[in-house]
Amino acid sequence: MKKRLSIAMVAPPFGDTGGPEVAVLNLAEALEKAGAEVTLFAPGDWHTSVKHVATLPKSIWNMKKEEKLEIDSLRMQSQMLVVEQSDNFDIVHFHCQRFSHFAAEKIKKPTVLTMHNNFSDEMLEEMKKSGMKIVALSDAQARGRDVDAIIGHGLPMKNIKPSYEKGKYLLFLGRIAEQKGVDTAIEIAKKTGKKLYIIGRIGNTKERKKYFTENVESFVDEKQIFYLGTVEHEKIYEYCAGAEALLFPIKRPESFGLVSLEALACGTPVIGTKVAPLPEILRNEKVAFLSDKTEELIDAVKNIDRFDRHACRKYAEDNFDSLVMAMKYLELYEKILKNI
Repeated sequence: MKKRLSIAMVAPPFGDTGGPEVAVLNLAEALEKAGAEVTLFAPGDWHTSVKHVATLPKSIWNMKKEEKLEIDSLRMQSQMLVVEQSDNFDIVHFHCQRFSHFAAEKIKKPTVLTMHNNFSDEMLEEMKKSGMKIVALSDAQARGRDVDAIIGHGLPMKNIKPSYEKGKYLLFLGRIAEQKGVDTAIEIAKKTGKKLYIIGRIGNTKERKKYFTENVESFVDEKQIFYLGTVEHEKIYEYCAGAEALLFPIKRPESFGLVSLEALACGTPVIGTKVAPLPEILRNEKVAFLSDKTEELIDAVKNIDRFDRHACRKYAEDNFDSLVMAMKYLELYEKILKNI
């Protein structure tokens, strides 16, 4: 009988509702369903069905100000805890670009790092020197550089209930930051007369708070423009399913764009910009419309019937199911172990 592959999955130390964090949870649970034995090293307030080792008492996002004065120390601690237990696993898989290489250098077993954010050439070289195998999320993120694999995100499709009824509002989902284009989403809603629900973290920096005050809060009237703050991830799927479309007018390249997949899984089309990696992952005109011209995005909202909600769901199932993602990672793990 073949021994189950034992994997230590080391998560970022923040809340469990951000894009990278949700991706880690989805991967851990999909790998377990695919036959691996997964232990998730993550903050104590995360919720998961796999074995869970608490790296911090709770997520940094959920700590009081006085609890996270030494934030770099907390981030380091969250990555280093696995070191003393690493010999119990076949593979140690990190998901935090900062500090993980310090842990990897002390681990004898093979290590992997998924890059959830864009990265410089210098960072890539530093990570590789620690011995980690590097995974990029998209061709756009990798940019032709020497990574060990390109594996996109996946979602647990069986757990996500789609809606094939026409939605009642537009949805913006993501960090409240200039690069996410929430100001463009508000403009689109205003010019089409549609309701807009905005969901996302404001952040704690002065810059982020100022951006929210000037570009979002001043437009929130609870009649047409609504700011809902952050919500539990299961509720995000409900909001996606109830939307006419997800507005995703990002202004700078991202590593992947998980929220666009979440919308499609719920049967909801995506209207966004032609900024990488969206043209790479959204290749069907029945499920998405991309343009760098706001006027064309407005026109797409006005002609929402051009999309097919059944096609949205099928596109997500065919391309982005979490079990497909898990199998690609298992192939990578086996390849790494054969070459030890």
